[in-house]
Amino acid sequence: MVFINLRSLIAVSILYHATSAFTQPTSASSRSTSLHATSPAAAVATVVPSWVDLGESLPSDSTSTPEQPLVTLYRDTNGWCPFCERVWIALRVKNIPYQETLVNLQNKPDWFLNAVPSGLVPAVMIHTDLLTDTSSSSKDGEEKEKTTPERTLVWESVDIMRKLDEMFPNHGPKLMNEDDAAFLEAREVCAAVQSAGFGMLYGGNATTTAAETEEKRLALEAALDAMDDHLSKVTDGGPFLLGSELSGVDIEVIPTLERFRYQFPLLKNVTISTINLRPNLQRWFEAIDASPAYASRVAGDEYSWTAVASTFLRIFGSRGNELTLEQNATIARVEAAATALTLDFVNDSGGADSTDDGYVAACREAAEKLIANHEAVVADCSRADPKSQKELGRSSNVERADLALRMIANSLLNNNSDVDLTLFRNKKDATEAAFALRTVAKRLSVPRDMGGPAAKVLRRRLMVLAQNMEANAKDSVRPLGIPRRSKFQSKL
Repeated sequence: MVFINLRSLIAVSILYHATSAFTQPTSASSRSTSLHATSPAAAVATVVPSWVDLGESLPSDSTSTPEQPLVTLYRDTNGWCPFCERVWIALRVKNIPYQETLVNLQNKPDWFLNAVPSGLVPAVMIHTDLLTDTSSSSKDGEEKEKTTPERTLVWESVDIMRKLDEMFPNHGPKLMNEDDAAFLEAREVCAAVQSAGFGMLYGGNATTTAAETEEKRLALEAALDAMDDHLSKVTDGGPFLLGSELSGVDIEVIPTLERFRYQFPLLKNVTISTINLRPNLQRWFEAIDASPAYASRVAGDEYSWTAVASTFLRIFGSRGNELTLEQNATIARVEAAATALTLDFVNDSGGADSTDDGYVAACREAAEKLIANHEAVVADCSRADPKSQKELGRSSNVERADLALRMIANSLLNNNSDVDLTLFRNKKDATEAAFALRTVAKRLSVPRDMGGPAAKVLRRRLMVLAQNMEANAKDSVRPLGIPRRSKFQSKL
């Protein structure tokens, strides 16, 4: 039951996220004029680097040699498959060097279907021929004998996690201690939460009575209470399910509970945890959020899960029929919540002058993603026929959208908030560019497009620049001989 519903969840995420601008392949851009001038004032304004120049400005890791990947992870292009998330987290917790190959679940390539009998993600290819005593199991510290190069292919998330423990005993903690009674007990507690949760989300239909709905709610509340009680009795005081360290059973349940905590309050009026309601579960969430292996790249965020919730409702709620008045009211409430969250984008990261290593890394990731996928991003925020999230609308001025996004990329690369707003003194140009920037911010999805920290930085810069463009613009352009040059000093 749980696994069927989780697979359905993957299908929905594909429908919603298949047109991500940040994950579409792009072709190399030619070195063109940096400024698409549409007004006299723009002709004397600062020149913004072209996309080619920006790409060449990306910092390189010349001071360090990247580790050779020992595993290839095959996962969904959207980064939202819960089973893939398990393996993704496990690789990062165990600090195993890996590379990714993304698989389009709507059009799976023949090579993948031929290699993986189930045809499902995740799957991993372990580069067995590259393993030595420093990374894999070997006796008495002796290096494995090098023979004909071989690879080990494994699929299904739990089987993969077991194999990672077996093949990489010297990489991080052992995750799957399935011979431990405490592990099995914790897994049973988590399975009850998942079963009750998905039963409440997708177990009803048009004929479900109020009494049946209440029964499902009570079952979920009881399962959550049991998990909170379990966490209160964990050895060493937790905060994780087996103690002070993240374990395989935590990793198994993280993707599901991540979704539940953001969507249940909106969809079912059920709060998963707060500091006063199930405080031990709340402490578990806080510990998970503080885990770099999860938080820096794999974790979804509140906005992304809120924005997609209305799509879930339309697909699972209708079941081919018209939505009820209650369902339409819920959709309206969810979309209003998503809109409200966009207002917080402006305050959702540190200052642009920060020298914190994590902030600098987030800026770099955001810049790399934007520059690498700029053609698709520009097209997506200015196309007349959007493929998804049509309600957001799109800009009608491709040139202004392109210029504004190059300004953002340049500020990220230089960690610099000094943006020349004379490029957008014309009110119409500023309005179109600001519309494009807001669309990109709202379309940005975590972890599909980038990690949470990078998304916070990028969303904030997009929204702040949009605000200041509109505030600085005038209905008419100043004469060419009297340029009004205004440097935007606010932190992007």
